[in-house]
Amino acid sequence: MSPSSTGTSQSPLTPAQTGRLQQLWTLLLHLAEASSLGALEQIVRANSFDPTASSSISSPSPGLNRRNSLFGRSANSARSREKRASASAESIYHTRLLQSFRDVGLTAAQLRSVRHFLARMTPEDVRFGILTAAKHENPDTYVLRFLRVSKWDVNQALVHLLGAIVWRLKEMQVDNVLLPRGELFAAEQEKDGSDPYKAEDARGFLRQFRVGKAFVHGVDRMNRPVATIRIRLHRPGAQSEAALHQFITHLVECTRLVMSPGAESADYGAVKFIIRCFEIYYPDSVGLILMHNAPRVFSGVWKIIKPWMAPRMVERIHFTRSVNDLDKFIDRDQILAELGGDEDWEYEYIEPQAEENLPMTDFITRDALLAERQSLGEEFLSATSRWVSAAHTGELKEINEAAGHREEITEQLRVNYWRLDPYVRARNNLDRTGVIQDGGLIEMYPMSQPQTPLGVIQTAKVLQVEHVRGRVKVVNV
Repeated sequence: MSPSSTGTSQSPLTPAQTGRLQQLWTLLLHLAEASSLGALEQIVRANSFDPTASSSISSPSPGLNRRNSLFGRSANSARSREKRASASAESIYHTRLLQSFRDVGLTAAQLRSVRHFLARMTPEDVRFGILTAAKHENPDTYVLRFLRVSKWDVNQALVHLLGAIVWRLKEMQVDNVLLPRGELFAAEQEKDGSDPYKAEDARGFLRQFRVGKAFVHGVDRMNRPVATIRIRLHRPGAQSEAALHQFITHLVECTRLVMSPGAESADYGAVKFIIRCFEIYYPDSVGLILMHNAPRVFSGVWKIIKPWMAPRMVERIHFTRSVNDLDKFIDRDQILAELGGDEDWEYEYIEPQAEENLPMTDFITRDALLAERQSLGEEFLSATSRWVSAAHTGELKEINEAAGHREEITEQLRVNYWRLDPYVRARNNLDRTGVIQDGGLIEMYPMSQPQTPLGVIQTAKVLQVEHVRGRVKVVNV
């Protein structure tokens, strides 16, 4: 499975597609209270690619008025009155916003979805949700994925994007729970005898890493990282549904980090979640999926799951039987030996180290970098507002200056993310094996592993893992 190319390697956008991107950013800026509400009414309703069609997208105002979340600090009654007033104002804001969205062409179903999402998110969630999810990527790259999967329908892309933000923040809690806790938290929890249920859930989460059910290694012919999933190692009852979903999400997030700027029975729940991930939560993030040596029973499974999938996803799935089939997509020297290729590499899982997340306890540095990122985020949204405005002036110089300034901020956001990364993300196996290195340097074929946080490499203990055809090492360092 190879992720889709990043925005920098996609074909350049056409003028019409650039216009759609600007329309979507305009909607997002309004949702984040970054501009005046009235400008929404001037957004083009028709989703036409006709470059001669009139387009009157009004630019949001350059000034970004951040929502005031600090209530009065006097008496409790005063705070209560202010909270009620704030809730009332927010209700009026949502009513006007939904009416404006209705005026610019959102369907009744889309409006219901937006209303549902707004009830679960604050303007700050919208404002910074995209920048948080984008991580080291260009925010445009992240947003464009939703436009592409929506066939450039701006309104539908908005609904998909808001749904993904809600899922990340409120349901899976990707950036505030899953990634900050990581594998070390699970390793500690599985040893905690005070709550056997949580211990077993943690054990089920880690077991999937230890047996090598899925991992990221190598690149395909388009230089995209390859995520290998060994379906034969999946045992539906070996972990809870929550642990399975966390493992899959963790795998996708690990794969995103390294992207350059058979079982005889089917677990339909797992398959559905994987499909949902790549169609809704991480759209347009998969370049292709190779189903290698699928068992006969899978032909029946395929007939069941194919209707669940969007045609765009179905087109990216290829069935392979031999190493020659794989060679059409991946160079022979990068195909694993267990699949008949020349890559003499074995999956190795290094157990989490007690002090590998020590930087995450440095709250002073973390908060300083977060404040810098917040400031850059505000500047990016302001620059985006000016970029949209410049596009409507038709002045080439102004457009180029606005776009250039925006690109500069985008690069600063990328650099900031990798400086911030050690303070907000728990280390994973790609860090421990030297694939992800300091400053965001990615080495898909590291010559040696980094030292432990203590600078001491101890004797490794290799454990035998059942049910693994091919070589897997679980290492306790």
